[in-house]
Order: sequence, then C-alpha cells, then structure tokens
Amino acid sequence: MPVTTTTPPPLPSPSRALASNSTAALKKRLQRIGHFAVLIVPMLSACGGGSDGSVETPVPPPASSATLSLLAGYPLSEGNQDGPTSTTASFSTNVGGMALTSSGEVVIADTNNSLIRKLSANGEQVSTLAGGWVPSGATPGTPSSYSDGNGQNARFYRPAAVAVDAAGNTYVADTANHLVRKISAAGLVTTLAGRAGVCGNQDGAGNGATLCNPSSIAVDKTGTVYVSEAFLPGPTQTGRIRKITADGAVSTIASQTRGRSPLLATDSAGTLYAADAGLILKYSANGLATAVSGTEGQLGKTIVAMTFDSADRLIVLDKEVISELMLGPPSIRYVRLGIRHVGSDGRVTTLVSAPSDCHNYSGRSNDDLCQAITMVAKADGQFLVAEGIGGSSTSYKYVQLRRYTQQGKYTVVAGPVSPTGAKDGQGDAARFDQPSALAFDASGMLYVRDKGNNTIRTVQADGVVGTLGQPGGRCTSITGLGRELLVSGVSTVPGSALAADGAGNLYTYIDSRILKLRNCEAVLLADVNPLLIVDPSTGTGRPAVNPITGIAADSTGNVYASSYQGVIFKIDTKGTATLFAGSEAQWGHRDGQGQAARFSWLGNMTTDAAGNLYVVDSLNNFKSLGPTIRKITPSGLVSTLAGNPDASPGHADGLGSAALFSVDWPEEPKTASLAVDNKGNVYVSDPANSVIRKITPDGQVSTPVGQVGRRGFAAVDLPGSIGRPAGIAIRDSRLYISVPHAVIQVRLPD
Repeated sequence: MPVTTTTPPPLPSPSRALASNSTAALKKRLQRIGHFAVLIVPMLSACGGGSDGSVETPVPPPASSATLSLLAGYPLSEGNQDGPTSTTASFSTNVGGMALTSSGEVVIADTNNSLIRKLSANGEQVSTLAGGWVPSGATPGTPSSYSDGNGQNARFYRPAAVAVDAAGNTYVADTANHLVRKISAAGLVTTLAGRAGVCGNQDGAGNGATLCNPSSIAVDKTGTVYVSEAFLPGPTQTGRIRKITADGAVSTIASQTRGRSPLLATDSAGTLYAADAGLILKYSANGLATAVSGTEGQLGKTIVAMTFDSADRLIVLDKEVISELMLGPPSIRYVRLGIRHVGSDGRVTTLVSAPSDCHNYSGRSNDDLCQAITMVAKADGQFLVAEGIGGSSTSYKYVQLRRYTQQGKYTVVAGPVSPTGAKDGQGDAARFDQPSALAFDASGMLYVRDKGNNTIRTVQADGVVGTLGQPGGRCTSITGLGRELLVSGVSTVPGSALAADGAGNLYTYIDSRILKLRNCEAVLLADVNPLLIVDPSTGTGRPAVNPITGIAADSTGNVYASSYQGVIFKIDTKGTATLFAGSEAQWGHRDGQGQAARFSWLGNMTTDAAGNLYVVDSLNNFKSLGPTIRKITPSGLVSTLAGNPDASPGHADGLGSAALFSVDWPEEPKTASLAVDNKGNVYVSDPANSVIRKITPDGQVSTPVGQVGRRGFAAVDLPGSIGRPAGIAIRDSRLYISVPHAVIQVRLPD
C-alpha cells in the first residue's frame, strides 16, 4: 500500500467482622471455581521457587480437567457473568438503582455493563433480565446501543435506574439513550417514552416526547412512571422531573429541581417523593412540592439512595463529606454514611451506620457502607447495598452486594471478597494487585509484573507464588539497581513489559533505560535516550520521558526495545544500542527493510525460536492508523502479519488484512501483549474485548479464548470467559494470562 508518513507534530482496611456465613460462602466459592491445576512443565532449578517462610506449602491438588483454569491468585473481579453468586457472578464497576419485585427478586441496573440484571430471591443466582453487549464508545441511539426486543436481544446504554410495578413489569431509565424503557414480565423490551439518542425537554406522547439523561425512576400503583433528568445542559445545571402515563404520554412536573440528580420513590398510595439537594420533598397530585425532612442535623448533604420498605417506611442511604484535605493525597475524604428511616413527621432515625468516619483514599476503603452506591429495602426488613470497592484503576474496582440487618451486621451476597493483596502462597491462597506483564525464563520460572504492589512476583509450575528479591522467591535479595528493577512498572507506560533470554536473564525498562537482572544483580544494560532526539509534541529537542513502550529478548541475549517514536532498537549483550527498524518520528505504515519501514505508536513485543520479532503497532489508533501486528526478521525485514492499518480498531477474525484488532484499553491504560508457541502461532491479548486472538504463520486470525463482550471467569472448556487480559506468555503447551487479581492458564490443543 502507499506509504503514509507524518512529520513530528492497600489492602482493604479493617472492617467489622463478616458473619460466619460470609466466610463459609468464600470457602465454598473457592472450592467450586476449580482453581488449582498442576502444570506439565519441568520443575524449577535450584535458584527459583519456594514459598514464604510464614506460609505452609500445601500438597498440590489433582490437576483440573478444564481447558481454562487458575494458576494463582483470585480471579473473581468486575465483569458481566451470570451464575452462582458464590462462584461466578460478577457486576461492572458501577451499579445503578435496584428495585424489589413482589416475589423477592432484586432487579439491578448494571450501568457500566449496559445490562439489566436480576438477583434471585434467595440471593444465590444472578441472571441477565435484558440487554446485550454494547461496545465502548458506542453512539447513543444507534443499533449498537439501542434496540427493542426479547431479553438479551435488546440493547440499553448505561442505564442508571430501575423500578418494578405490581404486575412484574420493569421500567428502566436508559440514561445515555435518553429514553424510558419497559421490560414486560415475559422479558419483552419496548420503548415507553423518548426519542433514541435525542436529548430534549419536549412533552408529548411516546417518541413525540424527548427526555435528557434520565437518572432515577419510580412507578406508582396505577402504572404511572416518574423520571428525573440529571444536570441538564444550561446555565443552572439542574434537573427536571417528568411524568409518563401508562400509554406513554409525557408531561413535566418540575421544570427545575434544586439539585443536579434528584432521586425518586413512590409509596403504596402512589405519592411521589424526591430526594433533592439534601431535602426530602413530597409531591401532591398537582405537582406542588413540600419539604418532609432535611433540615440541618437530620440528614447528610448527599442522599445516595431512597426507597420504601414493605411497611411503607421511607428509607434513605445518605452520606456527608466532613472534610477534604488539601495537603497530602488529593483524594482523601472523611465521610459519614448511614441507612436512615424518615418518618412522616420528618424525624430521622438511624438504622445502620458506618462504624466510624470513612477515610477514603482512591476508593480503597472497605469499611462498612463507606463505598455504598445504591440500596434497596428487602421484604424481610434487611437492606441490600451495592458497594464499589477497589483501587483507583477502573479495571481493578468491583461491586460487592452486601445484605445488612437492622442491627448493622452484614453478609456478602455477591462479588469478590478481598481479591487483592501481596500474599505469597499456592494457587488461590496467593494474592496479586494488578498483575500485568508475564515472562518465562529458561528454567520454567514465570515472572509477573505486580503493578499494584510495585514489585515482580515469581510463580512456580505448581502455582506457588513468591516475591522476587524476598525469601520464598527467586533471589532473597537483589543487589545493584534492584529497587529500580522492581518498581519500574510504576512510571512506565503502557505497562512495563518483562522479557527473559535463553540464559535466564530478566529484562525490564524504566523510561529510556533497559535494566537487566543477572545472577540476582540488577544492572543498566543500555539507555536509548541519546538515540531519541525528536519530541513529537514540538518536532524538536529530546523527549522528556517514557520513550520505550515494549521490550523483547531473543535466545542469544539480544534485547529489542520499541518506542512511540516509531522505531525499534536492538541492544546486544554488551549494551550497544543500534537502530534496527523504522525511522525516528516518521510515523506511518509501510513494510520494508530496516529504516525504510514505517510504524505508528509501537507497543509490546515478543520473539520466536527462529529469532523473528513481533510487535503491536498503532496504540491509541495513533495517526488514525488501525492496529496491526508486524513481523521483523532477524535481518530487519518488516512485514504486516495481520490487521488493517486503514480500518478503525475492532474485532473481526479472518486472513491478514481482513482481521481487525483492538490493542489497547485507554481507560486504564492497558495494552495488548504477544506470545508465540512452538508452531509459530502468535497470540495477542485484547483487553478491550476480553479475548485472546491467535494468528497462524500465514496470517489467519481466530479468537480461541474468551467471548467478545463477556467478562468473568470459570474453570471451563474454551472459549470460556476471562477478565481484562494483560500479559500473556507460553510455556510448552500452555498459555498463561494475567487478568485482574490472578494468573490463569489455558491448555492449548495439540
């Protein structure tokens, strides 16, 4: 094709002890997942392996018969997988409103998954009531984000709230599509009001009316639906409250609310209540609002959820930010949270409260109620609360459903229990925090970049996890540049790749420097910064930080480094760096010899047994070039193995340029990794779609692991489902994948 070139332009904090059935549920969950598996690889050499002295090494259990199984860690995380709450079910990082059905089931707006989910009355199963996969960045109102139909054939886009009537119909505030939808008791989805993808304030009937950002919803005993609209465009940035009759006629009750996101609920008589800017308002039939409660000292400044219980009592979940510190970590907050009863006379009674002020840094606190995001009152007098838990990185947050008694005791209904940490051990006893890059050395030792813990972990063939440079891991201490080697993942983008050569040396990078671990000593192999003289933001000068984006090593000890400058360097065993392929800051896509080739924004790399180099090209759709996988021979001849530079990122199997790839997930960020098996097949991780792609030597692309749009984990046969995959590596006939909180393994077909 013609050349296209461009010149430069903490662990969870201690919380109240879980009830005994929570502990039992955790044990049951771990037993049923089928976590352990024994690998058919050689046992490690004397320099590797072992367990931490404080951890008793368990007897290896029988190998799993499943094609997809766990090697180490805790694989339950955010996702959209249905199934038993004790083993499989998962939710996105943001759950919206919840509503109780007359039979005791809980309907849940799974906002970030664009699904409507259902929790069984006994709390043991999660299913999808309606909705299907919506790709990231979809346009509201288009077929990819909006459609009516039965069950999972329908499409919603970031629904924020649900309500259920006495007949079992569910009403959905389909926020990003600017619609109110109805799901019949049989699962048929129709549009009740609004015009798909159109934000407006026009009253009328059906699609003759327009809504904008519906954020909360309620339905009364006659089937009349009320919906609030959140912080509308305009100078006031306030909301509205609309009324929708059973036949879809839309009128406006409140054209301007006090706050930006009013919450709605109706009592058994059909009276509408709104939580609006810290006040509880009661609306009469003619739309007149009177304040029920919310004077100083009664409620917090922010009401998170509002519902009526089976006794027709008004229940709110509210919080108050006590202070925000301007010094130190910028996101430290002190908040008080509580579940409270608001009487008809306005008096407020606290039913459940957090045990103390919540000290919230980057969302990492797991104290009771400290991360509460929504709530529903159960018929038995208990409260089901959705709590967002996890680190500041979107991929590593998750939602946990907890059931609270009125005495403040809680049990975990669904969601992981303490999945992260820095614990060494075997199999599911080990804990990671944001595992990413993987690399095998010649002895069979697997290295894992544990980004959240700022270190590198080691995993033996039987799943025993240690920490590099500590007792129980390879090298009880690391001399030289050991600290830089271990923590380099903190300051590098996209993810601090790891590589190992045939002699067992380990490599990583920080900014422009490549570090080498040799005989437990970390040394500087090379600094490629002197070879990089162009700043892409100005076209002149030297780039300030992070020129390296990926590394690989061959069996003879040569190391290759890719750069966002569109070049690949080769560093020999003496540390001498030379330009291997591409031309600095001459971005584009062209195959050819050495410096005649053109690349876009390069990413991770790998090598095969013959010394061929493979690299991910065009991160972030740089220069509007589609992602491709490039191959460079030992002599420097560059070709395109698969992918289409003239197409946008996507997912399509096929031969060569007919295949489409997604190679990064900018929300974290996380980028694709590569591995090659002994037959020359190249495997590519796809964090955006939660799948693994396979490219045969002739360029045929398939998707053997995972399902597009499905995120979760269970020990099953392929394709199965996986979470956001990061690093990948291959040893003998097994593929290893780092996912949130864990490393999993796939037995490849012969």
